[in-house]
Amino acid sequence: MKRNVCNCLLKMMTMLMLYGNLHVQMFDQTGTFQRQFTVPSCRSGAEPRPTARPYGLCVIGNTGVIAVCDRDGHRIVLMTYDGADSGDLLTEHDGLQYPCDVAVAVTDNAVNLVAVIESSSGLLGNEPHHAVKLFAI
Repeated sequence: MKRNVCNCLLKMMTMLMLYGNLHVQMFDQTGTFQRQFTVPSCRSGAEPRPTARPYGLCVIGNTGVIAVCDRDGHRIVLMTYDGADSGDLLTEHDGLQYPCDVAVAVTDNAVNLVAVIESSSGLLGNEPHHAVKLFAI
């Protein structure tokens, strides 16, 4: 059974991601399925690569933008609530490793502080990694 990874509210709708699923699903107040969209591919490097493991998400104020953690892609991707790609907020080039949850502070509809929880179990010979990082944008 897949477990719920993250859910949050946007415009009176609930967004949900399930472990192992590359989709964000949206439901209305009654729990009726409305739509789903796929987290965009990672564009870093010479070739785009698929999203590795979307894990956590949050709504950015009243902007209609969602921040989604791509855990194994080492990035926070931005998307509109209808699924359009709005680029990457943070990547491994900013020092991000295994993001699994995100919170964003907004002033006047502009992002000014991002809190990210990072976590890696240390499988495959890697050292375990757990951290909370703050990024001023």
